[in-house]
Amino acid sequence: MEPGVLFFFHAHASPILDALFRASHVLGDTPFCTVLVLTLALAHWLKSERRESGLWLLLGATTFLLLEGLKYAVARSRPELWPRLVTQGGFSFPSGHATATATFYPVLAWIATRQRPRLRVTALALSVAFALFVGLGRLYLGLHWPSDVLAGWALGATQSSVAIAWLRRQPLSPPGQDGRV
Repeated sequence: MEPGVLFFFHAHASPILDALFRASHVLGDTPFCTVLVLTLALAHWLKSERRESGLWLLLGATTFLLLEGLKYAVARSRPELWPRLVTQGGFSFPSGHATATATFYPVLAWIATRQRPRLRVTALALSVAFALFVGLGRLYLGLHWPSDVLAGWALGATQSSVAIAWLRRQPLSPPGQDGRV
């Protein structure tokens, strides 16, 4: 069944989709997400928002450790169904791109709209759409099995839900005070 899903995506290949999903590959990879997490942690630190800064560092570390642990525990090979547009090493399960985007972007949307709650639903919807786009890109590019992407989304959704639930109970860090995660 899983090869059939991948062949469905591959049957719709086009130069425009190739370019879009190559971009999605970059926006969910480890170097990009590491820079994103560290930049957000630093930005919150510089604004004396210590809890938020610590949360970003915690999310970055747990996402990396979960992915590495699961990838080596499962040791699932990547699909080899057609020549790939991009190269990707390592194991397939779970999708790190799907996990990272489902973890980081909803939390970013929630934090960015803390003082603008009317924009929150739109921002969260866009973050989920982005995570879906990146995950589907993993299938289009033939880099993951569908179950890899579903597992990644589930892990990411769990992490972001826990982080947002924690943030909901915490007031925004007041400037100049040392809040801790």
